[in-house]
Amino acid sequence: MLAKRPPYICGKTMTPAQKEIYHVIEEFWIKFGFGPSIDDVMYITGETGRGNTSRKMWHLVKIGLCKGTKNKARSIRPCSLRIRNLE
Repeated sequence: MLAKRPPYICGKTMTPAQKEIYHVIEEFWIKFGFGPSIDDVMYITGETGRGNTSRKMWHLVKIGLCKGTKNKARSIRPCSLRIRNLE
């Protein structure tokens, strides 16, 4: 019997929970133009643990699917997202 393998996005292995959070971040950016807060992600995914949600979000940064700055609110964004410089 073959073991179940986690889904892939951009060649990166992710758990189903990480994949869900990635899609939430991506859709939030497309809809609003800025990153979601941890509370926004918790509300959309239905999770109750703030620390666990934060850990999953920053794991996406660690594996290279998202970019973000620690201790800066709403700084997380998908790497595939193109941001235009309006200057």
